[in-house]
Amino acid sequence: MTEKNNTEKNTAENNNDSSRQFTLETVLLQSLEEGGMIVCIKDLDKIVLKQNESCIKLCGDREGQICCDGCMEIYAQDDSQQWDRWGNRTYRNSYLHDNYYDVTLLCSDHHLVSILQPLEEKQAIAIEHYRKLGLSKRELEVITEAVAGLSNTQISEKLSISNATIRTHLNNIYAKVLDAGGSLSHIPKQRSNAGG
Repeated sequence: MTEKNNTEKNTAENNNDSSRQFTLETVLLQSLEEGGMIVCIKDLDKIVLKQNESCIKLCGDREGQICCDGCMEIYAQDDSQQWDRWGNRTYRNSYLHDNYYDVTLLCSDHHLVSILQPLEEKQAIAIEHYRKLGLSKRELEVITEAVAGLSNTQISEKLSISNATIRTHLNNIYAKVLDAGGSLSHIPKQRSNAGG
């Protein structure tokens, strides 16, 4: 066998070894970690079986303990699912542990997998986008709450102004964004699709 053939054979064997290292589990966990996501796996009795480092930082080390707060509190209150302990659920803009997260629960016959995606950074980018457009102080307060996922009624209660005033502020914000040649991509999709 020539030196070139040996090199090619060794390269092929190394490629096979490295491709074996990229298992579904490895790629999935790496992707979740790189995305800053928080992952916790529990059994159906809500006993924590495994947490990633981000989950331990957020919730503390709970392996072997029953978890009934945070995402499990949302899960326990959800009576909208066809099957009680099976299926996928997503709870957008959920306020947990003093921050906002998109929470996804994957429920199988044996496990509950919680995936929390932090929204703080995305929301900060959106707020900064609007700040640069010259919105008034009150408009900035309104859009900050809208970006956090609050409904018009919730915003009006929080800011102590009427729903009609909220609608006026949002319409003014949309007009300013469009007049400035800006994008509505930072506005929650359901709001931008509805035009306000």
